[in-house]
Amino acid sequence: MHGWQTYRLEDFIPFTPDIYWRLLERINEAFWPLPVLAVAIGLTALLLALRGNQRMALALLAPAWLTSGILFHFTYYAELNWAAPWFGWGFIAQAALLLALALFAGSSRTQGPSKGLSTGIATTVALVSLLGYPLIAATIGPGLSHAETYGLHPDPTAIATLGVLLMLLRGPSFWLASFIPILWCLIGSLTLIAIDATGALIPLAAVAIIAGTSIARSIQSAARPHV
Repeated sequence: MHGWQTYRLEDFIPFTPDIYWRLLERINEAFWPLPVLAVAIGLTALLLALRGNQRMALALLAPAWLTSGILFHFTYYAELNWAAPWFGWGFIAQAALLLALALFAGSSRTQGPSKGLSTGIATTVALVSLLGYPLIAATIGPGLSHAETYGLHPDPTAIATLGVLLMLLRGPSFWLASFIPILWCLIGSLTLIAIDATGALIPLAAVAIIAGTSIARSIQSAARPHV
């Protein structure tokens, strides 16, 4: 009855590190140069968010979740992990949610985010995800051929999305739109920790930064005197 206490995190991962790295390499070889296009779209979404174009920024995030769900989870990761199709459906649901939020946004252009600390943090997190992940793989990770990129691989897709959402949304709408990205970041970090991967704590750190900033912003807004 107490045998479960002897299990370690890696016992729940049905593949070895070498198999996982080879999976990333196969994906990158199969879909090159899609990652370049996806990152360009992600940078465009970030720029639109900085300019206050909420509707277009949210809409441009959706394709990354759709392609990551279909190409990564359904097509490749399902070979290694029985839960991958469930993850894939979650990514498709997130794409649909982002499109719904874009459709029902108040206007195609808003006032834009305030140029405060939260916007700086959101921009930094998004840029680290969009541009930093390949550099991490090339310098201290398994190599550029195994790099994870926005729009194809789930971790940078979720992290960049959290950065843009922090910039655009407030209150319940932010937490609703962030639920699946946050959940995936937790799953992604635990998986990487189990295979002793470089940068395993990056998704967890992103969640802590984004969630902490959102909570602090809400507290500050509530404490501000209303005239």
